[in-house]
Amino acid sequence: MGHSQIPLAAESFASSTMRYVRMLGLLRQAEQVPAAVITASASVIVAVLAFILNQLAQARQERREARLVRINSQLRELYGPLNALVEVNERIWEALRSSRLPGKEHRGPIGSTDDWRRWRDRALNRLNHQMRDIIVEHADLLIELDLPQPMRDFCAHVASLEIVLAAEADRLYERTLISHPGEPFVKYVRDSFRRLKQDQQRLLR
Repeated sequence: MGHSQIPLAAESFASSTMRYVRMLGLLRQAEQVPAAVITASASVIVAVLAFILNQLAQARQERREARLVRINSQLRELYGPLNALVEVNERIWEALRSSRLPGKEHRGPIGSTDDWRRWRDRALNRLNHQMRDIIVEHADLLIELDLPQPMRDFCAHVASLEIVLAAEADRLYERTLISHPGEPFVKYVRDSFRRLKQDQQRLLR
């Protein structure tokens, strides 16, 4: 019998036992059952009920521990590293926008500055590749059953950007087929990380 079936079976047995106890009480009141039998039956019933309650508590604890193990893995291997990289990426992007980020017309394959290419290739793209690799390698730890749209768009953007950079190396102009999802991706990662941390703290109490 699986862990998920134990509580149902135990609760059903406990309900039947309580009906039996009430029946013994009625029979005792009608003086159809000796007191010794009632006492012996009550002792057995108490022991059985104690066992059932222990099984219920153990099943709940096992489910709680399994849930905590899952959340710990999700935070340690997927959402934790992903959230940290997103925050670093956002901080760099904000700093670039407020200081030295060239206009959009100077960020493409044609006319881009050396300064922009250094930041793009050595910082932003490296972070994007790290995030993409984490998502692909630990997709089994996703909260959802399927890959969320923001993650799908982000991974597709990273792949399409590789074509753009390869064309740039050959002095060719290639538009990015899939744009960075932007805020939806950042919000998804932050919200998922926060949700899992809250669940983790609740289970640790």
